[in-house]
Amino acid sequence: MNKKFSLYLLIVLIAIMVITSHASVISQRNAFRTPEKIKETARFKAKHERNLENEKRSKHKIYSRNIVVEPILSQMNPNLNFPIGRFLINLGNGSVLQCTASVINTTNGNIGLTSAHCLTKDDGTTFDLKDLSFSPGYDNQQEGPLGTINIENLAVPYTHLVDPDVKDYALVKFAFTDPNKGNARLQDYTGALGWRFDIGNNTLTNVFGYPASGDMVNCTKDGKHLCVWQGNVQKDNNYYFIDDVNLGSGASGSPLIFQYNRNEHLGYVYAAHEAYVDETDESIAPIWDEQIFLGLLLKLS
Repeated sequence: MNKKFSLYLLIVLIAIMVITSHASVISQRNAFRTPEKIKETARFKAKHERNLENEKRSKHKIYSRNIVVEPILSQMNPNLNFPIGRFLINLGNGSVLQCTASVINTTNGNIGLTSAHCLTKDDGTTFDLKDLSFSPGYDNQQEGPLGTINIENLAVPYTHLVDPDVKDYALVKFAFTDPNKGNARLQDYTGALGWRFDIGNNTLTNVFGYPASGDMVNCTKDGKHLCVWQGNVQKDNNYYFIDDVNLGSGASGSPLIFQYNRNEHLGYVYAAHEAYVDETDESIAPIWDEQIFLGLLLKLS
């Protein structure tokens, strides 16, 4: 056997050993891929593919952060705007719960903002519409100029119905009847708050509500007087929050208003108060998800 042939044979044998060894490693890896492992890998792959798809969509998505809906003056009396009101939930047997709601500027003209938990029961279902009412301009134990208005429809984020700790904001549609027997909408009488999604951290804000307790100064705190808190509001990934302040019971749904105009009683609402968290000593308001918020609005329009 010559040297060239021997060298060639040695190279072939080495190659066969390497291939056999590599195949053995692949086989061992596959041996650990039980059906459960394969399913888990498939789920991970599907999730990864969805994430990549979401990233592609995000790159091409036109975000609506530049949407700014302006406040609107009352057409009936521009000098008298009263978009914030007392929101009542009738529990029967003379018992009621109270929150705060506000009229926001929409094409429909009869839509308001409040907290989702003001509309839902402990079992995740919503209250009967007949048990809900709103009195815009209510103050000092007196009904507002338009009396009490019933609720025609409501829109609550589905995620809140599944998990009451998330997306605690909602919209309501008012069953408004023009007292002058015309075609005016509620906001034509009350004026309406503008709304926006672009408010950042440490923003000077006014919060209006009907607290029966809490830290609002110069406030009777009987749940029947409209009170106001003013100060800077902080922001994290999920919430706006007010440190060291308890806005009080009855203030749920209270609008957080940017650039409040004291002469017009209007401004831009960007969140609704949810609750006071005792452990962290802060009042919180969830940041709106734009698509969810606009979906709620579409449902009622």
